[in-house]
Amino acid sequence: MKISMRLSFVLFALTLATKVYKFATADYPGADASRIFDTNTQTQVGAFEFTGAGPETAFTVKGNVYQILDIPGSRGSVATTITTAGVIGGVFADTSGLHGFIDQAGTFTSVDVPGADITEVADINDNGAIVGDYIDTSDHGYVDNNGVFTAIDVPGAIATAATSINSNGDIVGIYTDATTTHSFLLKGGIFTTLDFPLSTSTSAFGINDSGEIAGNYNDVAGVSHGFTYSGGAWSTVDVVGATAMEIHHLKNNGVITGDILDDLGGIHGIRGR
Repeated sequence: MKISMRLSFVLFALTLATKVYKFATADYPGADASRIFDTNTQTQVGAFEFTGAGPETAFTVKGNVYQILDIPGSRGSVATTITTAGVIGGVFADTSGLHGFIDQAGTFTSVDVPGADITEVADINDNGAIVGDYIDTSDHGYVDNNGVFTAIDVPGAIATAATSINSNGDIVGIYTDATTTHSFLLKGGIFTTLDFPLSTSTSAFGINDSGEIAGNYNDVAGVSHGFTYSGGAWSTVDVVGATAMEIHHLKNNGVITGDILDDLGGIHGIRGR
């Protein structure tokens, strides 16, 4: 299925807390799948792919102008984060493997945890701190402060990934144990597990400066729903007509980004508020 540049209808989501989000899609022209991972006040970043035609490719969209993020030597890429100042981060593949990257006004820098086989950049806060995950003999989260890497491993976990960091240095992420996937909050050196009530798995992907958290969870039927979490209260976020949904970031101004699956199998990037 070919996806149009921008669907003309507006999507709505209902939450348990009665908050209503108004969504618009952001689909790379002609692509079979588009995902929006993050946004600042002007630019959205994500990735698109053409089914059967190769790996994902990072892109930006500003207004209605879509541009490929041309990373030197890349064989595939995903843009996962953008700061208020427009610094973009993400992941790219080259002949040697998977690396994180930072794009500052068109100047690209690789991010590789020393000794790791794979490094991914998931988020950058406005202070320049980076979080993500890396693989050596197992999967670890990390935080990078000015080139100083610190591993993040939830005690007892089989694998850990850090997915978002706010300006206060609070970090959220995901970890797996022997049974399923859980979310965590790392604040003041203390890990707190976050599981959406009655879910079979929970994945936190965003935290803003107010401490609001967003992500997705799977219900007992295996369907993926978006969620927000604030002050101990959980809210489901579902787009009417979509068969599945993921939220990737929750911004300070309340904007959320993510993607949905429609009933024909099309994947659309979304931005809502």
